[in-house]
Amino acid sequence: MTTAIMAERDLSLATIDRLAAALREALSRGGSIRLDLTHVATPDLALLQVVEAARRQASRDGVDITLAAPAGAVLARALERAGFTSGFDATDHDFWFHGDPPR
Repeated sequence: MTTAIMAERDLSLATIDRLAAALREALSRGGSIRLDLTHVATPDLALLQVVEAARRQASRDGVDITLAAPAGAVLARALERAGFTSGFDATDHDFWFHGDPPR
């Protein structure tokens, strides 16, 4: 079973808890998770931290988590500004960019 989660367009520190709760619930059910971040207008560090925490938990629990689409330019810039991309390995590139480097 795949759980689809779509992040809100106006995701912020004040609303990140709803995404975190949806991810926790999906992780507790198992199966796989398809996370859609394509509509997030201004991704910030809180979003990146929640997604990375969910990825780690999914890995520990044997749950498959994927992005519905590769990170676009805005999300790629947020990852870079936050210092995430400097330590990326192949698994990180596969998750965030579906293996393709950001454009």
